[in-house]
Amino acid sequence: MAIHIHYAKNNIEANLKNSKVQSVPFRIHADCDAPIKSYFEPYVKTNDQEVLTASFRGYPLRGKNIEVPQGYVGVVLHESIKPSTDKDERKFYVVNRFKEMTYWNWDKIPSKNDPFIKAFDWIDIAEALHSPVDEE
Repeated sequence: MAIHIHYAKNNIEANLKNSKVQSVPFRIHADCDAPIKSYFEPYVKTNDQEVLTASFRGYPLRGKNIEVPQGYVGVVLHESIKPSTDKDERKFYVVNRFKEMTYWNWDKIPSKNDPFIKAFDWIDIAEALHSPVDEE
């Protein structure tokens, strides 16, 4: 299966707005924008340790804002036509970008032990492993 990501370079750099991205520990069965400014954001509280607290349908959430590493940009992809089999080609389109996102856990504070946050550490490790070495 091949995956194609379509984007216009000008769109990524200029025309796309910076999105507010939330990574939540549950699945919402919808494929559309959610009105989080009205129903979620007003109820998010921040404590002195920059830990965010909120709830979803009565369940407590703990969150943390995470910045995309310097030199990288996060993108939001949209797949308009789902493949019918695993062997079909997939086409994704870049619809927005982001420099920061909010990562949420159920009732525990996000930490370096969370796999999602560990993935950001791997960017630095991969860069160190694959960057050219100066022989002196």
